[in-house]
Amino acid sequence: KVSSSPKSSEILQNKHENQITYVCLIEKFYPEVIRVTWTDGEKEITENVVKGDAWKSTKEDEYSISSWLTVPEENKDKNYQCKYEHETQQHSLPTQAVNRLHSHGSTLLSGGCTILKLNKTFMFVTDHLMHRTAYLVYIILLLKSSMYYLIILFCIYR
Repeated sequence: KVSSSPKSSEILQNKHENQITYVCLIEKFYPEVIRVTWTDGEKEITENVVKGDAWKSTKEDEYSISSWLTVPEENKDKNYQCKYEHETQQHSLPTQAVNRLHSHGSTLLSGGCTILKLNKTFMFVTDHLMHRTAYLVYIILLLKSSMYYLIILFCIYR
């Protein structure tokens, strides 16, 4: 398949208690190799950033990825940037446009200039994280049961 640049990219915002979470969603690109970073001006931010894995669309051979930045509410006027670098293009999305146009749980999409309900996207991202979390819990339980097995063997054969 031929390389294709992301067809849409957006920043969504969610306020919860004293924090703001920005979600950078980049969709429909190929190949899956992409670098997503958050910056505050020219400085890269690494704290309070969650980088998701790229996932493949079930109907197409294209990938999507998301990244989250959580900041204190008093930093809402700072202009954070979600930057992505793909072999086909580099692009930067500012959070300031989202802050100016945010109202009633809806956010402006930087790529398509349409309004999207935030809950729908967060449910999708949450499903992705829930599957990953379930997998990690399964691994931990498997390791725990293996440890119990070793302890019992040690007690029997010492």
